[in-house]
Amino acid sequence: MKITIIAMIFLGWAILSLPVAANAAGSTVPMSHNQVEVDSWNLFAQRLYVLHQHQIAQRQILQEESKGGYSGGKDFYREVKYIDKKTKNLLSRILWEIDNPEQIHEIEVFVYDKNGKLKRDYLAAFFPEQRNAPIQTLINFHYQNDELKSFRQFDASGDKIYELCEGKFFGEPMTISLDDNDFAVSSIETVRTMESQEYLACFNNTIAVLGDYLNPLFNVTLTSDLMKKAEVLEHDTPDSMEQNIKQLSKAIKHTKEPSNLYYKRGVSYQKLQIFDKAIDDFDKAIKLKDSLDEAYFGRGVSYSRIRQFDKAITDLTTYIKRQPKNSMAFTKRGITRIWAGKYDLAEKDLITAIQLDTENAEAHDDLGVMYARKGNYTKAIEQFKKVVDIDPSYKKGIHNLAMTRYIMGEYQASFVDINKALALKPNDKNSLLLKAEIMFKLGMKKEAETIRDRAEFLPEGGWQEKFSSQE
Repeated sequence: MKITIIAMIFLGWAILSLPVAANAAGSTVPMSHNQVEVDSWNLFAQRLYVLHQHQIAQRQILQEESKGGYSGGKDFYREVKYIDKKTKNLLSRILWEIDNPEQIHEIEVFVYDKNGKLKRDYLAAFFPEQRNAPIQTLINFHYQNDELKSFRQFDASGDKIYELCEGKFFGEPMTISLDDNDFAVSSIETVRTMESQEYLACFNNTIAVLGDYLNPLFNVTLTSDLMKKAEVLEHDTPDSMEQNIKQLSKAIKHTKEPSNLYYKRGVSYQKLQIFDKAIDDFDKAIKLKDSLDEAYFGRGVSYSRIRQFDKAITDLTTYIKRQPKNSMAFTKRGITRIWAGKYDLAEKDLITAIQLDTENAEAHDDLGVMYARKGNYTKAIEQFKKVVDIDPSYKKGIHNLAMTRYIMGEYQASFVDINKALALKPNDKNSLLLKAEIMFKLGMKKEAETIRDRAEFLPEGGWQEKFSSQE
């Protein structure tokens, strides 16, 4: 069985004193000096206020006001609660600074389902001074049935920090409470709790990973004015890409020099994984305008995906000669060279990609696989850790980190990692099989057999790739 599991690691590239919410268990954290995190948390707070504006614009609102502050000082804030007049649900509460009436000290917004049950709530709180970013961000997802009430809590970096469930399970009183220390250490007791039927009953209906809900405005239809305030970015969907292809096809017929339109349509076909049509459009774009470098990149990636490796490497090399500082181009050529069996050249490409962009998670992941392939597991773990630090949603990197730690006998750490990977993709066959193996090593044979039996009936996982050539 160990031979099978070791092979799985290469699947990664082969498929390549502040007020807080009443229900918030998370603690405050020091303000970050990481500019990326500062910008991210400030944008979270900004979007949260837009969500508040959106919700109160849809309803008749009752307001309740009070003042408050901190021991030994005068009143610092004016708390306003915004209540739906019809349902009496609390929609939001904002603490406005008294000396700076337009400045938010703390904001919490509540989102309900059509039956009036609380689905989730968001909170952002600032220090009274030194407001470079919120000192605390919380995102809670709630679930409730006739006997159980639970919530799972994250911060605006996407980290799970607390879980609480209370109620009755088959008539017996029960409480489950886990915090970030439990998630990090993952003792045998914690493992058994997280694999129990009680835990599943509490949390199986609550999302395990924030994903798009990291943005409070996900799935919210805003007016154009509110969209501008929120700096909302549109996400590609299959429907939107197909509509885009139709519009581009019409435009091509009425444009004298449609090279850019062919390129854009090729990108849409590529994102839909219709690679033959993507290659055809990139061909047309290049014939009309050879200086359209991005078309060479797109065609190279598409050739790679249909396993025409020599053509892919030729196109990507052309692009690299024209754009020698593009990290992603070296990454894609490196991956293609792995598939073509040119491992030494692939490793050089991936190292160059990282030198050009140390935040290139994809390059770190594939370089980690190269090191693992050679048996240098310590260096592989270093690369996979960087992947997770850069992008906690990068499922392949998390799986590979779990796999490498398993090989090195670090079973509890491996168990924590594989659970993170499965939170992103719960029915991934290879990750479930790896989890079963880890649990056997941890002495949980019965639970491991159940997971392995479930995994055997699942199809092999698909593959996603990032297509952008931008650094």
